[in-house]
Amino acid sequence: MIVAVTLAAAALSMGSGSAPPPLALSVSPAHLALTPGARAAIHVRAVSGARLLLRTSVAGLTLDGRGRPQITGRRDAASWLRVQPRSILEGPNGANFVVTSRRAAGARPGDHTAIVLLTATATARKGIAVAMRVGLVVTVRVSGRSIRRVEVVAARARAAPRGGRLIAVTVANRGERIESIGGARLAVTLLHRGRIIGRFRFARRLLLPYTRAVVAFRTRATVHGPVVARVAIVRPDGGTTARTFRLRL
Repeated sequence: MIVAVTLAAAALSMGSGSAPPPLALSVSPAHLALTPGARAAIHVRAVSGARLLLRTSVAGLTLDGRGRPQITGRRDAASWLRVQPRSILEGPNGANFVVTSRRAAGARPGDHTAIVLLTATATARKGIAVAMRVGLVVTVRVSGRSIRRVEVVAARARAAPRGGRLIAVTVANRGERIESIGGARLAVTLLHRGRIIGRFRFARRLLLPYTRAVVAFRTRATVHGPVVARVAIVRPDGGTTARTFRLRL
């Protein structure tokens, strides 16, 4: 599971000169899991050997319907987190930051997320600056009895851009914990007049609490007309639930 995501990179020209130095960051750990009131250290080092100015900020995190990370305002766990120091000039052995999660009164049990943004800036001798921003995902789990429920809510078929049909399955996390879907946990079987004409699985991905995700696959089945899509999903308790949808290819 990759949770440290490069969110942006830009070269900022400040004058003429040679090309800026290459910039790459090593961040450890790749994901922080905290409880309210806890703290943890993160270590940042420039892989390229350049000396960097490192600045930190905290933002909200969501995943879009395709599972891609999106930065939002200070929502969910973002308002609970504090990072120290706010900025530091990296030394020869890298730099250390401490992330602290305060206790949030009245927070619901379950998982809450935020992202710590690390912005690194290096300046070359000729006045060209390179900036890179990396996001470190932080999960804060509030104790207590939490709901865990994942459901398949829809399946639709439409024409695919390069031929065939595109079938999109919508999955909803109606619970309070981060769930993993895909892999062996989600399977689609297409049937025509009771005969199996295709089986499909999807890559694993995360689904945040109270969010939906769309997973899609292309089929070039030679059958045209009505089919049945049987969508089976493994529930958080280990059981399996299946739903059927009537589609037209």
